[in-house]
Amino acid sequence: MAAYSMLSVQMALFLALSCTSITHKAASFTFNRGITSLATTRVASKTARYAVTKEAVEIWRQKAGFGTVKVQDNISNDTTSSNNEASTTLITAATAAADIANEEHQAKAAQAVQTDDDSSSAEVEEEEEERYMPPWSLATQRAPSSKAFSRFRQHVNPLSRRFQMPTDLPENWPYSDFTNVNLPLYLDIGCGKGGFLLELVGRRHGNDYPDGTDTYMNNTRLFTDTTDEWLPSTMNYLGLEIRPGVSQYAQNRVEKRGLSGKLSFVGCNANVDLDRLLSLYTESAETEVVDDGAIGDGGSNNELKFVSIQFPDPHFKKSHTKRRVVTPALVTTLAKFMNQGGVVFLQSDIKEALEAMREKFVEDDGLVYFDEHCDDDDCKIDDGTEEEYGLANPLGIPTEREVSVLNQDLPIYRTLFLRNDVSYPSKSSDLARNL
Repeated sequence: MAAYSMLSVQMALFLALSCTSITHKAASFTFNRGITSLATTRVASKTARYAVTKEAVEIWRQKAGFGTVKVQDNISNDTTSSNNEASTTLITAATAAADIANEEHQAKAAQAVQTDDDSSSAEVEEEEEERYMPPWSLATQRAPSSKAFSRFRQHVNPLSRRFQMPTDLPENWPYSDFTNVNLPLYLDIGCGKGGFLLELVGRRHGNDYPDGTDTYMNNTRLFTDTTDEWLPSTMNYLGLEIRPGVSQYAQNRVEKRGLSGKLSFVGCNANVDLDRLLSLYTESAETEVVDDGAIGDGGSNNELKFVSIQFPDPHFKKSHTKRRVVTPALVTTLAKFMNQGGVVFLQSDIKEALEAMREKFVEDDGLVYFDEHCDDDDCKIDDGTEEEYGLANPLGIPTEREVSVLNQDLPIYRTLFLRNDVSYPSKSSDLARNL
């Protein structure tokens, strides 16, 4: 009888609560536990242990916040009590179970609120400290010697508030990063971990990495350096990377390669900080004191000479296209700081991504200030197809991504733009251009 009583109680409860919302599972379980406990005690009679009445279930549902619902008729015959005393006892028990469930729920809710308040207070304090601190200024939590130090997330949202903040620079930048600021500048936007620039600068300035110590560096030995065809013999090199940990990692590699004073990496959002960085760099030569004590005049020697944007995040989703790095404003900024003959090199292993970048250089300000450097014969992929953008890498030295794609025998889409002779309006005319 006891086993039958338990089964009847549980079956009736299950059927009665079949319409319960999934969000009330915890509360229903509490009532189930209370009724099951009642069925195994001697408080109620044998009849009461299995006679779960409609009234008891409805009271439970009302007390627990479910509201009154219709209980299926097929349980009425089995659960209607013929003993008023047993029915009253069970109703009282159901009410008590509901009260207990509510008390437990309220206690847990209060505890959760208190926990949230405590954590929220700590988060608010932390946010107050970091609210005006760019993400690139926050110290990394990874030890430089650990393997995790070189592992990073692949994507960030450049439009989020924290990445719209200007980066922090040393007060004496660019003097802090470059030995001689009166040199042309190579700019790599989206430089990642810096492997490409480290190899490029190392090759050009006699600091080759020893063989066998870096897989990527070893792979690049198979490619011919053709940089002399496009770059001056002496330059400064600057890499921009939006992911904070990645830019810190890249900068840590500079000293190890013995390239301090020639190469620097800055963590920033290029669409926020590029104008400021280039302004500081080009204006620095105007007051530079050279070795003989004379004042440098800046001039054309202190210019943005070559820009590369290689394999940027394609942001495939239609709603994410506004996150792409090449924007009309970025093109305008490049035109502003480049002299005639300046080069912008674009490449990607995704055709749509390359076309999205190219589009910005063949319309609006891009159309005015840049000319595409390739004809139909030079811009075909040598695979028997009619696809465009088959330009060879003008620098010869590949990026890490480029090596990986080539090893898979997949196509890479490239194009190159030259700054034409159209003069960019002076800074005093910038406001008039925006009217």
